[in-house]
Order: sequence, then C-alpha cells, then structure tokens
Amino acid sequence: MADRGARAAALLDTLADVEIPTLGHVLEEGFCDPGVRSLTPVPRLAGVAHTVRLAEPDALAVNRAVVGLARGGVLVIEVAGGLHAPIGAVTAAAVGARGGAGIVVDGPVTDLSALRESGLAVYARGTTCLTTKRLGTAADGVGAPVTVGGTRVRTGDLVLGDENGLLVLDPDTFDPSLADDARRSDLAEPELLTRIRAGEPLDGLLAL
Repeated sequence: MADRGARAAALLDTLADVEIPTLGHVLEEGFCDPGVRSLTPVPRLAGVAHTVRLAEPDALAVNRAVVGLARGGVLVIEVAGGLHAPIGAVTAAAVGARGGAGIVVDGPVTDLSALRESGLAVYARGTTCLTTKRLGTAADGVGAPVTVGGTRVRTGDLVLGDENGLLVLDPDTFDPSLADDARRSDLAEPELLTRIRAGEPLDGLLAL
C-alpha cells in the first residue's frame, strides 16, 4: 500500500501541468459520465481517492470516512439509490479541516450555498433536501470500491477534475508516457489557436 501511495503522489506531480481534456485524446477509459459535475467555483481537483459506499443512507459512515481522510485526499461517495445527500455544510467543513482536496458524490448534496463558500471542489449529480441519517449501519462501506459516473473507483486511485468533468486513474497501471504526449499537445495548442484565428487555411492546420 505504501508503494501505491508513492506512485500516486508521483503521478499527481507528473500530471500537475496537464489539462484533463487533453488526456481525453490519449485515454478512453476512466472518465465519469457528465451527470457528475462541478457544483462549486473551485472546479479544479487533483487528489487520492478515499471511498465510501453507502448501501444505506448512513451519515455516521460518512463521518468515519471524513475522520480518516488524509491531507490532500478526495472523499468519493457512492449513494445507493441516489436519493439522499451525504454531504452538506458540516461535512464539507470537516473535509476542509482535514485538508481534503475535494468531494465527489455519485448522488446529490445539500447546503449548496455553504458548499460554494467552502473553498472545496465539489462534484455531484445535483442537490436535494433529503439527507442521510445517523444509522450506524454502513461502516463496512468505508474504503470499499465505488462506482461514480459509471467508473470504478478504489481507495488510492487518482481523481482529477475540472469544469469539464472527472477522470479516475489507477496509479498502478497508468503509463506516465501518456502524460508526456498530453503535455506536448497542451504546449502546441496556443500557437495552433493563434494561427487559426489569424485566418490560415484550415486544411494546413487540422489533421484530415
């Protein structure tokens, strides 16, 4: 597990200056469906997943996960049934107090104004007034694999996000050379845009 953590940290550094949509040119898998979207003014997200699967709407399981969240971690929650909000003002404040990088929920959240003021990147499927309860029945879901936007996420995976969406990467299998390919594309893009806007013939600029 320590080796995986080191690989995840190294990969975060490698990808720090790479635009996430550019990775879409070189990857096909790991992208969450667009139903899980950014809800806060801080859409950029990069961190290591700490997962919670809520088979029942159990607020205490979420609290246990927050207490165990590492600095820079991303709390990733799958809400079975997708009806109850596991995150609101208090849990977001607690994630911030732990130094978390952000929150991803396959399901709704609540207290949207407070989330927008939290300074965290928060992704979810929307909002609701129906919230989780203090059940104490879903502790075994803390650290369990989850599915977010149709993509499998395990604790220790990388979660990357921006205003366009979310990408999940396994640090054990991701090929770092793909980051180099994406970075070269990012570096070339400003000149290409300038030439397009200057009116150069498109058949000499675009791959056909």
